[in-house]
Amino acid sequence: MFTGFGCCDKTQGLPSQGETRKLNANDLAPPCLTYQLQGSDVKYHLPQKQLLPSVEKNDGYLSNWPGHVGGEIVQQKQTFQPSNVKRYHGFDITNTNSAPKPRFLQQLETHLRKELQVLDLSGPNAQEVNLQAYREVFEYFIEDLKTYKPLLSAIKNEYEITIAHLRNRIRELEPLKSLLVATSETCEQRIIALQEEEKFEIQSLKKEKIELLDKIDHLLKVQDSLETQVRKLQEELAAEYERYREQHDARKLLISDMNNLRYQQEQSKDSHKEEAEAVEDTVKLKLALKVAREDLKALQVELNAMKAEYGDVIPRRDFEALDKNYNELSEKNESLQKQYFQMKQEYTTLLEVNKQITLERDKLSAEVEVFKTKMAGGLSSSQLENIPVEADEDYFEGLGTGEDVIVYLRHDGLIKNVNLAKESITKVLKEIWKEKMAADLQSGTRSSLPEFFYNFLQKKYGNSALLWAYNIYYGCRNHQKDEFISLFFSILNGIMDESVYHGQIQHIAHVLKELNHHDTSGKGILSKQEFSQTLKKALPNKNEKYIEELIAAATSQLGDDNKIKYSTLFEENAEGTAGAFLALLQSQYTAEKTMYLDELRNALEEKEELTVADLKKAFQKIDPSMDPQTLATYLAQGFQTTKEQLDQSTAVDTDTVLDRLQASDIKRVGPWK
Repeated sequence: MFTGFGCCDKTQGLPSQGETRKLNANDLAPPCLTYQLQGSDVKYHLPQKQLLPSVEKNDGYLSNWPGHVGGEIVQQKQTFQPSNVKRYHGFDITNTNSAPKPRFLQQLETHLRKELQVLDLSGPNAQEVNLQAYREVFEYFIEDLKTYKPLLSAIKNEYEITIAHLRNRIRELEPLKSLLVATSETCEQRIIALQEEEKFEIQSLKKEKIELLDKIDHLLKVQDSLETQVRKLQEELAAEYERYREQHDARKLLISDMNNLRYQQEQSKDSHKEEAEAVEDTVKLKLALKVAREDLKALQVELNAMKAEYGDVIPRRDFEALDKNYNELSEKNESLQKQYFQMKQEYTTLLEVNKQITLERDKLSAEVEVFKTKMAGGLSSSQLENIPVEADEDYFEGLGTGEDVIVYLRHDGLIKNVNLAKESITKVLKEIWKEKMAADLQSGTRSSLPEFFYNFLQKKYGNSALLWAYNIYYGCRNHQKDEFISLFFSILNGIMDESVYHGQIQHIAHVLKELNHHDTSGKGILSKQEFSQTLKKALPNKNEKYIEELIAAATSQLGDDNKIKYSTLFEENAEGTAGAFLALLQSQYTAEKTMYLDELRNALEEKEELTVADLKKAFQKIDPSMDPQTLATYLAQGFQTTKEQLDQSTAVDTDTVLDRLQASDIKRVGPWK
């Protein structure tokens, strides 16, 4: 807010009214004017009037020079928001006039134009700087007009107050803008959360819709069956009506034939009498024969007319009987329809009740299975104490009983989630592998892991097999970071071949066997040098870097740099997991397999499809020491066929062949190049 003007110590004398004088740079220094805004301690100094060119000054006198005459001071366009009206700073009077301006006005315009040209209007406070130039010129003008100075100062003061008020108002509204943005983001997050919450309800409603559509289809089939029965009854009724009509016509014809025969018999008797009386009258006989024929013809015509007229007529007695039967069937049909709708409503109610009872039954059954498991000792007491049995989210939803569901997971309803610990899952998986290897050794063939997994659970847990199947399956899926559990889960789902697991076991057993062979003392302890030499002999294809990493892992695990108790390296900890040495040995085994497949891919020279000959040539190129039997095994795994049928195999996509080899147990036979 504008507060007023200040001045220096010296004051300048004012000339009398009508007196004019010229201000030059050599005159005495006039007072320096200052002003400040309300709420601010900063004082703004106006330039001294001597900086303006000399001008004749007429204090207290208002020039009658026309104000509309003149031109633009500065042709600078500025657009104010939100209006699209184009405005110009300074004068924008296009009408020009040849009348000269007062000299003081010309000097003010010249000073303003110079100030505006010097100012930098590209900064963030360009408008403030621009306004300051106009403010200074306006101050000069007010100072010069002594008579109107109070009024003009009051007007300028009100403008300054209004501008300061509007600035404060803008600063107050700035936090509301950020609050509005934050509120908008919060509302969007709430909307997303509500949509997520409604997803499950929408899915359940869709399932219920499908079930209701199935019921409607069933009811439509029942309706079609009833309509078929009605049509059949109508056809039987029409057939019965036709049979009765034919019997009626046959009876009429029979009566007519009987009457004709009787009439003919009577006529024959009369004719015999007449013949006896007039045997010799042949002319009379001819006339009688002619009349008889005409009568016969007339009777035949009458008979045909009666047949045509009364052929479709049935007896009233038969019609009433059929109408009565039809009414009885209609009433019976309406009664059956009412019973059907009533039974449908009762069926819907019973179905909902059955669904609720089934859910309660599944929950209670799951809790019973948990208690049975406690009694059977399947889990440790510390684990069983942590099993939640009340929360609905602790139940698995059955995947269904369709053919696309794995056999050991086929179930409709809820399955209790007993939250198996990682140690418990590892223990069960080791038991499964042990039982399977023993069964395969006894039978001489390798069985399918999913099939054996299902039979194992049925044999060991009986009625609780389904509970253990879901908990083991989802437990394995939740512990994919563990190498042992992840490999079992991949083999169970058909992602990896079982030979990968047996290959790792044989690899570890081979290393342990070599260490035992070089341990002459039989104490399970080797020196660091002996341990290194044994590893190099047991793993000839490993480079020096991998050997050093294994030795470092062994010493780190045992904490002894001189003596290595190798038997401890192959033992599991209390949680049932392998130590650092075994984990590194397995990871190196997987890394070497990946490197081997990458080298094989490079040897294939970016071929899109592979034949048996192409893959065989690539194997022989990167691993020439491979024996023919191993090569045939790898080729059969890549083309998913037997060794005997390799010659009949067609070309297969390169990525498909490499993916099959990745899922199998393959390794380099000869040394690295």
